[in-house]
Amino acid sequence: MPVTDTATSEPTSASSWLDAQGIWIALRLTLLGVLLAPIGEWSVRAPALLLAGAGLIHAGVLRSPVTWLTLALLGGWRVVADWPMSDNHAYLLAYWFLAAMLALSGPLPRVDLARAARLLIGISFAFAVLWKSVLSVDYVDGRFFRHLLITDDRFEEPAIHLGGMTSADLEAARALIETNRHVVDKPAPATLETPALRTVASFATWFTLLMELAVAVLFLLPAQFRTGRLRDFALMGFCATTYMIAPVPGYGWLLLAMGIAQCPEAARPARWAYLACFGLVLLHDHVPWFGVASWFQ
Repeated sequence: MPVTDTATSEPTSASSWLDAQGIWIALRLTLLGVLLAPIGEWSVRAPALLLAGAGLIHAGVLRSPVTWLTLALLGGWRVVADWPMSDNHAYLLAYWFLAAMLALSGPLPRVDLARAARLLIGISFAFAVLWKSVLSVDYVDGRFFRHLLITDDRFEEPAIHLGGMTSADLEAARALIETNRHVVDKPAPATLETPALRTVASFATWFTLLMELAVAVLFLLPAQFRTGRLRDFALMGFCATTYMIAPVPGYGWLLLAMGIAQCPEAARPARWAYLACFGLVLLHDHVPWFGVASWFQ
């Protein structure tokens, strides 16, 4: 077994890295996510990359509250600079940096960071559910995904391979939408899409909403409900499926790093699973799964 001395020490054996306290694995994965998906413009990106690299190499930099305060300030400035078009996960990343700084500054960093991770994940998903199910006028009826699958070229592969559209269909639909953008009496959606695409959009709508609801509930339930294993399955299931299609792997890596942070110290299998899911999201970002699947058709 590795030898540790305080709540903020790491194992002395490199071969027992996974036996380290989850806080260090979580923080290292956070920094790795910053390296894999650099944030902000150059004025934010350059110092964030340097700090992330230094933290991965040097344990002192990783453990220093100053490192995480600096990253929190950089993440906050990124949000301000992009206002009001900042991505949702830009806010969450800045909050997570701040939570890491506060946890490392206190007497119980592992406990404090685990609590922060559970609350940040639970609250983020709860607000996502609130927005989609109550405050948004175009999500539950499927319009959001129907429009996204047609107009966003990052979703072209699922639109083609699952929705039955062709590249020509998508180009024609995009042109029609652009032409009629300011027309009050717009073309009926049925003229722009296939029945299969509407089915895919409907499935994506309700699958996403139900998965987010499950994560929110499981992460916000009090400790006496003992939902640890269920909430890990829910979060990993969400990341493993959502980021196969959604082109925002940095968000998935952040959620998985936070997921590891909230795992109990004895939950070694859960940490292995989170690490495997982190690698899966990395593959999602580089492997065109729908194109690969088409080889076997």
